[in-house]
Parts: sequence; C-alpha cells; structure tokens
Amino acid sequence: MKTGLLLYDERDYAVNRMFAAHICEKAKMLGIDIQVTLTENLSFPLQSLPDFVVSRQRNHLLSAEFEKLGIPVFNNARVCELCNDKRNTHRFLQGLPLMKTEFPAPGSAYFPEKMDFPLVVKPASGHGGDRVALALNQRQLEAAISQISPYPALVQATASEAGKDLRIYVLFGSIVAAVMRSAQSGIVSNYKRGGNVQLHTLTAAETGLAQKVIDRFSGRGAPLSFAGIDMIFHNGTPVINEVEDVVGSRMLYKVSDIDIIDMYIRQIAGRLC
Repeated sequence: MKTGLLLYDERDYAVNRMFAAHICEKAKMLGIDIQVTLTENLSFPLQSLPDFVVSRQRNHLLSAEFEKLGIPVFNNARVCELCNDKRNTHRFLQGLPLMKTEFPAPGSAYFPEKMDFPLVVKPASGHGGDRVALALNQRQLEAAISQISPYPALVQATASEAGKDLRIYVLFGSIVAAVMRSAQSGIVSNYKRGGNVQLHTLTAAETGLAQKVIDRFSGRGAPLSFAGIDMIFHNGTPVINEVEDVVGSRMLYKVSDIDIIDMYIRQIAGRLC
C-alpha cells in the first residue's frame, strides 16, 4: 500500500478538519494510506519515509526537506516559496497584467510614490482576506500598515471593480473550474468572510491569462498541482491578483458538484504507479 503524509500546521488543521478527512477518505478508497501530520510534531530524520506528501502548510523549507529525501511534494517547495509571500509572487509574474504594487519597509515611514489613493493594503504573507484594508488617505494607510507590523505589507493600486474577484482552480496544470466572488460590503470577497459566490464560465481573456500563469510556474520548476489563480478586474480587463498554494475549495463544493479533492487524489495516485 502506498503511504502519504498530509501536512498541516496546528492552527490551519483546526479549521480544515473536514477537508483533511475528505482527502484521507478518498485516498483510502484508492488503496492509499494518508496520515494527517502536524508540522509541530515533525522531526528529522523520519522513522519511516512516505511515498509522497500533500502539503497544506506554508513553510517552503519544510517541503524542501522532504524533496531532499526524494519524496514528491504536492505542491512542491518552489510553489510554496513563490505563493506564500505575495512579494515573491508579484516579482515572479512581472510582465503579466498586475496592479501597481509597492513594498514598504517594515518599521519605516512610507509614502506611496507612484500610486494615488485609495490604496489596498495587505500582509505579504497573509491569506483568507486577513487584515486586508482599503486606505483612503495617508492616515488610514499608516494605520493599516501598523496593523500588519512588524510583518511586511504590500500596498497596491485599487482595481476599478474593487470587491470582485475570480478564483480559477488548477489541477496539475489544467483548469478545472472557476468561481466569481463578490464582497457584500467593502473590498474583501473571500467566501469565509461572507462573500457571495457563483460558478463562472471563463472568457477567452481569463483563460488565456490563467494559462500564462500556469505556463510561467511550470516552466520555472514550480508546477501547480492543486492551486488557485485569483484575478481582479480593472477597466474591464482581468488582472492577476494572487496565486494560492494552500487553496480552499469550500465555495466550489457550494456552487457545483465537482469533487475536486477526489480528482486531486486520483491524479496523485496515477503519478505513484
């Protein structure tokens, strides 16, 4: 029987137990034994080596340790490194449509040089809409950055259709589905924070931009095994916002009958033969 580890840190596992159980159940149906393992309980060298790792944690160095042992990790360490610091993502995707972005140095006075208010402020390593704020003036900008400090922040120009974004689900380099999200109020549209969601048929422009992202990652040693490409809309045009490594799927199950976890585990199983 093939064996795998499903890696979580303790905090994320506490709110994703159903997702984890679904992965383990689907794997068992395929004759694969996946065990949930908390990063806080890991120590090297391991007593026994798994055949693979499903990583739902955000420490790329930990993923790299498994890869040094010859163990495949989904998503791999390079994806983890690029996606879990939005500064890395932005730099990596230069040349593709992105909103203007600046990276203020933590702890120092910051005044935007090439952007006008309103501005979006977010933690560089945040996820799920945590501490994302809209700053209408310098005072609000400083307050938003202070909420993130001492951790680094991103400051971005605001898209013309703020509060609306598109999540495109990707499995092993192929687009599976897309969900349009819209905020009930403000600019944070995340489903867990009350955003409205509906299944979306991609336009040619959205598909083309998503494929460019997929190809950029794949061509540079960071294939997207299970990830989300998030787009926002500025003057009627899709713009890349983020790429989610530890992508959630609750809203996809809400708006469709697509069992993306089953698809994910089946594709992993096919790669273990």
